Amino acid sequence: MKTEVIRTIHGYYSVKKLPTQEELERHYKQKYYQNESIQYSHSYSDDEVKYFDNKAELAHYIYTSSFNRDRKSLLDVGAGEGFFANYFLEKDWNVTTLDYSSFGIKKHNIKLIDTLIQGDVFKSLDTLISKKNEYEFINLSNILEHVLDPVSLLINLKSLLSNESLLRISVPNDYSCFQEFLLSKDYSHNTWLCPPEHLHYFTFESLSNLLKSIGYEIVITMGEFPIELYLSNQSSNYVKNKNIGKLAHKSRIEVDNFLFERGIEKYINFYKSSADIGLSRQVIVYAKARS
Repeated sequence: MKTEVIRTIHGYYSVKKLPTQEELERHYKQKYYQNESIQYSHSYSDDEVKYFDNKAELAHYIYTSSFNRDRKSLLDVGAGEGFFANYFLEKDWNVTTLDYSSFGIKKHNIKLIDTLIQGDVFKSLDTLISKKNEYEFINLSNILEHVLDPVSLLINLKSLLSNESLLRISVPNDYSCFQEFLLSKDYSHNTWLCPPEHLHYFTFESLSNLLKSIGYEIVITMGEFPIELYLSNQSSNYVKNKNIGKLAHKSRIEVDNFLFERGIEKYINFYKSSADIGLSRQVIVYAKARS
């Protein structure tokens, strides 16, 4: 049966028939607890590790450029293999990580194991909120598209942020203007619609609209490498030829690392322009709670 989506008042799309909380919990328990060993890569190239570190270095740079605080704490929601959080740990930040599984951290960043609160991420968040914890930086990477109620999650996160705290959100850029172009040229089909994994679909405009409507101030909006450009070339179209997906990924990593090496401010400006025209696979937003 074809999955239907509806456009919300903020402009992002949601699956019309959402699963129940019990159905969603059952799905993720099966995914993370029974099959955790296949959720994370067993090894990464030096270029890939550098790519992960660059993302964290960029986030750290944006935070330190915005605030000057002695007390520095990170909450990484859905920490995965821990590359992002590990960068901050090595900068002597107080780090807390949340994830359904410890497998990724144990495999790749074992130093983080004492920072991990393992289990249902959203129940863990409720516990932190009830304790009135506060963090200078919260990383919400590829989480918002998975939850039943992204609006409630973002509102609840505000209680974990002070006036000098930053929230980083990364979500796929789906139902974008460039994806519409790809569909019109028959370069792709609607591969991004994938419930129950992704229940909500954001663009730069719709995520900004949502954040502003619930009391956030946008600090900076950036794109990431527009890997979907490869779909406009028959020889590099990884949707129609699954065998070249790894080559597209390798190119993305190497080119992005090259751009980062040109200088962090130039890198930021490049991807701010990417965000302005909506040409990006990811939507990256840094925001703070409006005082």
